[in-house]
Amino acid sequence: MSQDYIRRDLWTQGALCLSFTLVLMGCSPTASRQEPPTASGFTARPLPARVPPQNSSRDWEPINEQRENPPLSSSTRSIVTLAAGVKRVNSRGVALTFLLFDDREYKIAVADKERGPATEWLTAQAAAISHGAVASINGGFFTPEGEPLGLVIENGKRIGSWNSQSSLASGLLSVEKFPRLLRRQYWRSFSPTRHLLQTGPFLVENNVGVRDLNDREARPRSFIAWNGRHRWAFGFAEGATLAGLGSALAAQPLSEINITTAINLDGGRSSDLWVSPEIPGGGLSTRKIWNSPVRNYLLLVPGRP
Repeated sequence: MSQDYIRRDLWTQGALCLSFTLVLMGCSPTASRQEPPTASGFTARPLPARVPPQNSSRDWEPINEQRENPPLSSSTRSIVTLAAGVKRVNSRGVALTFLLFDDREYKIAVADKERGPATEWLTAQAAAISHGAVASINGGFFTPEGEPLGLVIENGKRIGSWNSQSSLASGLLSVEKFPRLLRRQYWRSFSPTRHLLQTGPFLVENNVGVRDLNDREARPRSFIAWNGRHRWAFGFAEGATLAGLGSALAAQPLSEINITTAINLDGGRSSDLWVSPEIPGGGLSTRKIWNSPVRNYLLLVPGRP
């Protein structure tokens, strides 16, 4: 056998071995995959998988994940119209009677006695029946001469004069399209006000009881409470100081209304809340035989604004 033949045979066998080795290397499961270089010379790497955000207000939700429905917040509750009704509760030792209502179903109006307290309707019930209302509560303070202790507006007509000094006129109920409670410095005389009553002091503001209220004289109290949206209450306290009443209301005794704001009305022998039997829980009068006539009333009249 010639040397040339031997060399060719060895070369052929070596080439076959090399080819077989390369095939085995290409098919090996442990062979590392080489990523093509990027234009910058760095190897491209895959993006990490998305990690769910670790907070409750996420913007995605796995399919079929079961989640509990959260309880209704006060703002969510206000979307639902509140049915009118009477509710009695005890809060921090104060007995409270509320007439709950929604200003999308009822209107608040002022009824003032131009000729003085001892004329016309001598009770809240008489005032309500005379005006076609389903409820009535005594209004603001008045002087010994029977004049309003602050501004009153009834159906656009101004009565009395603006009071910028007394704490008993530090706030007001203003009814434009919807009613609201606000401090006197925030009311504008050019606003289209249909009804207005200056009164005070505030008992609750921004969900908190007002500080430095009188804590010495317990007596019957009348007040208005509001959740800052559409839910309201006319209220009566059997006997409380102003500070005690503010504390009782700030404790949020109602499940139907979160009391954001509450303001005091005239009290003592003037306190008089009447609710018609048409209202669930009605047929109610808090008037006592020793009550005195008052200058004006707040009426609750059925109808949308």
